Amino acid sequence: MRLNCLVIFATVLILAGCHKGIQPVVVLPPPAVVHVVVPVATPVPVPFDIPDSLPPIPPSPPSLFEQAELAFAIGNYPEAIQTYEALPAGEQSDQALFHLGIAYVLNDKGTGNWGRAKANLQRLVEEYPESSLTPTAALILSLRTRADHLARDTKTRDDAIQQLRSELERLKRIDAGRRKRP
Repeated sequence: MRLNCLVIFATVLILAGCHKGIQPVVVLPPPAVVHVVVPVATPVPVPFDIPDSLPPIPPSPPSLFEQAELAFAIGNYPEAIQTYEALPAGEQSDQALFHLGIAYVLNDKGTGNWGRAKANLQRLVEEYPESSLTPTAALILSLRTRADHLARDTKTRDDAIQQLRSELERLKRIDAGRRKRP
């Protein structure tokens, strides 16, 4: 029995790797702090006056969109319309469509092209549903539709009133003619 225990113990030692002996533990000293000095360049003085010999930087010309926005802002609606219409399809934004629609309404020729205004505002609503300008465009479209209905209703009412007045005058003449007869 003793022999069996010894065999088991030896096997365990061999499998555990203890047969090589105990490895010494190496303790390293803490790392030393090394101070590094980085040289800093001295500041270079900058002259406060720019010599006259340098040419001025020319301003970049405004884009078509900026030209259209400027014309719209100053109330030159015919020029704004022309410039917005000249924008390439990729550069037309929700703001361009909104201002184009408004410019058609406010055109200083006094005609106010509601057909084109409606087309641009409707396009804004369809192509840019998440735009902050979409609710305003939709409101303008609904108000214009309501105004058109009211104008038609008013015309129908005025025509009916005119017909009633004509009929009343005709009936008055008939009544006056009957009174003259004995």
